[in-house]
Amino acid sequence: MGEAFGESCRAEIAQLYAARLRNATEQARQFGGREVDEELVLAVARACIEPTAAYDPDGFAELSGIARGADISLEKLVAMNGLTDLRDVLAWKGDLELLGGCSAFVVTRDWTRDGKLLCGQTWDLATDNMPHVIGVHRRPERGPATWTMTTVGCLSLIGLNEAGIAVGTTNIRTTDARPGVTYLSLIHKALGCTTLDDAAEAISSAARAGAHFYYLADASGRALALECTPNHVERIEVETGAYVHTNHCLCPEHQAIEGDTPTASSHARQIRLETIIGEDHGRADLDAAKRWLGDRANGVNAISRTDFDGISSNGAVVMQPETGTIHVAHGPPHLARWQDLRA
Repeated sequence: MGEAFGESCRAEIAQLYAARLRNATEQARQFGGREVDEELVLAVARACIEPTAAYDPDGFAELSGIARGADISLEKLVAMNGLTDLRDVLAWKGDLELLGGCSAFVVTRDWTRDGKLLCGQTWDLATDNMPHVIGVHRRPERGPATWTMTTVGCLSLIGLNEAGIAVGTTNIRTTDARPGVTYLSLIHKALGCTTLDDAAEAISSAARAGAHFYYLADASGRALALECTPNHVERIEVETGAYVHTNHCLCPEHQAIEGDTPTASSHARQIRLETIIGEDHGRADLDAAKRWLGDRANGVNAISRTDFDGISSNGAVVMQPETGTIHVAHGPPHLARWQDLRA
């Protein structure tokens, strides 16, 4: 399966690797005052290979297959898959600005029109990553089929499996980053699970490389929020109302080791998304969720962003696990055409 994926987008994988490496080195120079070259990035990637292989042998076999199919070294593919975490490992003692961003939500049954849970997010990163965003349908020999939005040559990013498990993520940054299992491997393994608790355990028990927030939901309408550093997990059962997370730590224990002062954008998006979801209390549905993610209020600090300081909303996803629905948008959701990924 990995080899087929790698072969099908070999040229695009090479382009995405070059773009992601360029972004990381430029950001380290501009915001951290550091000269970070490719060999240093790959040295950290090599240190992540052994823990990744031990954590999820099936996922690692697929990752290795992608590398073979794309004719790219395994360490380069690991770096491409986990560059957000690797960047933090390289810069954890400094003040590298958090330039990416995502805005995620879980809205429970009591706030929706049809009594079914909704979850979703934007995915914001460097604008030059946008051409490489794709939808992937995987049918592994072991485990449930999955539908995900990700990038060429990468494991699962945001997605839903046939057992009704939905998983997504936003980036946060803490100073305890280390070589370890990167976030796409965590999501990929979680989407290989058939129960919510097993999916949460896949993330919670890992030797994580970097800090991320993860939301998980299932076909019974149950949802969890996991704010994770490499060394700690804050787990919240989302039982009522709306839960929103952008790119700053909400857990006080994590705030104490946050890697830099959170951007104005992260706080503005948090407040704005909470506000507009609240305005739809009792009548939230798929169309409303797409409207939230396409919101343009606050200009440079908008939820849906178009090349502000080189950052765009590369895509967006809305999922309803109880009905097996996953709708995706390629590019800023206020401009993009939404598609049913399972159609």
